[in-house]
Amino acid sequence: MRAALLAPFLFLAAACEGEPENIQAKAENLSRQLEKRASEIEAEAENEVAAQIAPLDNEADALLNQLAANLAAPEPEAEAGNAAETPQP
Repeated sequence: MRAALLAPFLFLAAACEGEPENIQAKAENLSRQLEKRASEIEAEAENEVAAQIAPLDNEADALLNQLAANLAAPEPEAEAGNAAETPQP
């Protein structure tokens, strides 16, 4: 009689023994999926940042070129002053 009462519990215990391996396999699979998704999100973020930075880099380059051109060109006032000082024949 006692064996009949214990039988369902024994079957349940036997069935649960395979479960930890299954849970661990699921956890490892989920971990791999999460790592893959994290890498995808990181790549997307890097691409978005690069896309937002590109126009700013272009504008900074244009301003630097303009500044360099302005520094290389003589000042208009200095040219006017030199022209006034130079005697005309």
